[in-house]
Amino acid sequence: MGSKLISKPHSGLKDECIRVPKVYDWVTDRIPTKVRIRFTEAQLEDIDRALSDPYRRPLQVVVKAPKTPPLFPLGTSEAKKGHHKDFFCEQVGEKRPVTGWLHGHEVSAELVDLLFTATITVLVVDRQGEEVAKVKTDVSALESFALCYPDGTDLFCRISKITSRLLGDSIILNGPFPQTLRIKVFFCADIQVEAEVKLEVKAKFCDPRGNDIHVHDPEWDDHCPEPDFPKQCEDIFPGKHYCASARGKVSGSITEGSELKGVAGLKVNIAPNGQLEDSSVKFKFEDSNKGSDSKSLTFNATHVDPESLEAFEKNGYAILKLAGEGKADNDEKLDFTLDLASGTESSKFSLKLIDGKKDKVTFETGLVETNDESLHVEL
Repeated sequence: MGSKLISKPHSGLKDECIRVPKVYDWVTDRIPTKVRIRFTEAQLEDIDRALSDPYRRPLQVVVKAPKTPPLFPLGTSEAKKGHHKDFFCEQVGEKRPVTGWLHGHEVSAELVDLLFTATITVLVVDRQGEEVAKVKTDVSALESFALCYPDGTDLFCRISKITSRLLGDSIILNGPFPQTLRIKVFFCADIQVEAEVKLEVKAKFCDPRGNDIHVHDPEWDDHCPEPDFPKQCEDIFPGKHYCASARGKVSGSITEGSELKGVAGLKVNIAPNGQLEDSSVKFKFEDSNKGSDSKSLTFNATHVDPESLEAFEKNGYAILKLAGEGKADNDEKLDFTLDLASGTESSKFSLKLIDGKKDKVTFETGLVETNDESLHVEL
């Protein structure tokens, strides 16, 4: 039976051209800030009178933040635009091009400053829950975000949740009551960059990324925009996903195709959740020869080459091939190639370790067969 590429199962869907708001970037973050509130002389007198009354003390300080609307349903509501009578989010200044790093790669983005503001209410109540004093104050936080924000797109900033708490004791047993109180406030930000485009798509639910672009040495890039839809930031969002994956832990004896004799163990997790950069490959060989010239070793992959990934079916086995870099004992840097095959009753694998500088194979398992069914290759 010859090899063949595995096609995706027919889903019953067909390609459609639709006009939709396309999400170019989606970032969530939790932004802290602090504020000091002050009571008036008249309010402090009311508080002192309540503290002197044994039927009203102890007093309690209650901090209330505005309640935000739910994240769903999505739409063109005022909440999505960031406007509300008790809180709002707005862009301050113009966006500016920057260069940053994401997942170890250099990316180009736009840096924007966003201002988050909310009205916080601080209440002092007695033991019966009756209000003694109340102060309302505006709290603001300014935060920078590096985004995929090309010309022709719109930025939507919304506050999904606001939490606040008193820094210090909230129960006041006796006087004197402090003239000021320190409050800590957290803004949960939900930032989206959108543009209305026409797309031919097959879609699935997506998740936001963290505010994790580390900006360094911003440079202006004043080029004219092309008369086209805004360019998609494929290296930022939503990211490349791989359909093929493998996971499992197997071991077996090296019996043929290699000069070595011993037991080889392999633990892999290739492209978990479709993310090839999160892959792990761990290998251990225990030589039957326990003498001073033993070839026992361990190897851990540190990088998988995306261009090396192959996946297909052959002779009833799901097969995955890949290559990359890693470290053996004593932090020796080596290249590797790995072949995985999983069937209904058995699994196989082979591993080569290569000295890239000398282009020389330093270790080779040959074909290792195992009856363990814990190795799974998904195409």
